[in-house]
Amino acid sequence: MIHFNYPHYPLQWYRNANPVSGNAGQFNYKVLRQGGELAAWCWMGVWCMEKTKDVKERRFAFPDKQEQEQQESVDQAIAWLREEFDAHSRAEIEARDGFFTTGPYTPPAPEPPQE
Repeated sequence: MIHFNYPHYPLQWYRNANPVSGNAGQFNYKVLRQGGELAAWCWMGVWCMEKTKDVKERRFAFPDKQEQEQQESVDQAIAWLREEFDAHSRAEIEARDGFFTTGPYTPPAPEPPQE
């Protein structure tokens, strides 16, 4: 059985805007500081975030120089990811045929500017 085990990183990791990413079976996630926010994404499947159509995103305040609030933001992001993981069936998470049953998503090309 696959479990969701988010790795432990010190707050300095997030302050420096280093990404945290990983997976638990078909469940994938990424967490990254962007300015005054901590962004968290998750998606199902075998493809990277850029090649997946249905990516969920949630943002949490990450205030400068407020260590307690920063740690709370990290804890909230992890809790949200854990909820998202638990929302999927074990069969979905443990599926092994993703490369054979899906293709990478290609977003539509942007429309040319109208004059």
